[in-house]
Amino acid sequence: MKNKLLISAILLATLLVSGCAKSGEFKVMDAWARPAASGDNGAVYFIISNATDADDTLLSVSTDVASAAEVHMSMMDDNGVMSMQMQEALPIPAQQEIIFKPGGLHVMLVGLTQDLKVGDTITLVLNFKEVGSLTIEASVREE
Repeated sequence: MKNKLLISAILLATLLVSGCAKSGEFKVMDAWARPAASGDNGAVYFIISNATDADDTLLSVSTDVASAAEVHMSMMDDNGVMSMQMQEALPIPAQQEIIFKPGGLHVMLVGLTQDLKVGDTITLVLNFKEVGSLTIEASVREE
């Protein structure tokens, strides 16, 4: 039953993305994750390209390799101290790219349930307000 729902969700997301293709594509590309040990936290990076004429919003991320997946923004204060702030929802403006990279936006994998080793591939589901759910694969590699 879960597989049928997942396949239906993927097909719906594909149709929604296809509908946006008139003015350009909405896609997630170049996904990668850092190696990390089970029980620790990990990070995933990618680029969201919204070449459509419609704004969207990243609402959440999920994965089966961690207890939770959260969108975070890393920042440095005036004293040179790094901190992270969880993003409840992330606007994806039309005709723009949002780059998730070390030291900036990233998906924090909280409480890894398995080791992430170089060469592995992990799956994440990104949930958008307009496009719906997009399933992506991220390769585990060194920076």
